[in-house]
Amino acid sequence: MTDTPYYKAFVAQAPVHVIQAVFENEAPVLIGVSLTDGVYLEGIVLDIQDYNYQKSICLLTANEQVVFFDSRHLVALTVKQPKKMAVALSKGAISRPMGAANENLTVLQLKRWIRTEKAQLGSQVKEFKIDALPLDELNNRLNIKDVFKALQTVVSQITKDDLGQSAWQAIDTIVLEQADKLSVKVQAATVIISLAIDKALPSDLSKILEEQLLQKL
Repeated sequence: MTDTPYYKAFVAQAPVHVIQAVFENEAPVLIGVSLTDGVYLEGIVLDIQDYNYQKSICLLTANEQVVFFDSRHLVALTVKQPKKMAVALSKGAISRPMGAANENLTVLQLKRWIRTEKAQLGSQVKEFKIDALPLDELNNRLNIKDVFKALQTVVSQITKDDLGQSAWQAIDTIVLEQADKLSVKVQAATVIISLAIDKALPSDLSKILEEQLLQKL
């Protein structure tokens, strides 16, 4: 995406699916909606509820009016702040929200951070390998950091009792590798996490990693 306009990654989607993604977006997003009766509205989605096989939508307009309408009346939807929705509008091809805080993380900084934080995964963990991943893009490096944090959460859950602690103590190496589909393997004392590091990470990454690790340990 370095030399290509970010919007080239966007894909066609039904307006009702986009407005649901707008509602679920972490940051509020200004949208415009065109309805079947010709009415055009701009505002922020406050709530969406499923009702009689349709979605009932609650919209707050700029002049603080609250408008309610059904998704069946939605003809077109305009996302006024597409960078905030880049992940959803590209269906994950853009891995992180754009225009957020200006984060900078070099390869060296990432490796130093991992070396410093590695003890949080257990004193017996000697290596957290990332060299098999494409590290040239900043978003990839930031995603690696997020995977590490998710795994840290998982380890704290797994090791809450003696049985979990004993199972995790057998692990001394963690390897991240590039793959189209997220999977977790345990080979001897090594945990191998395969995932598309250049795509948007699952919102429930910690849960997925925990479920797969519990099946393998």
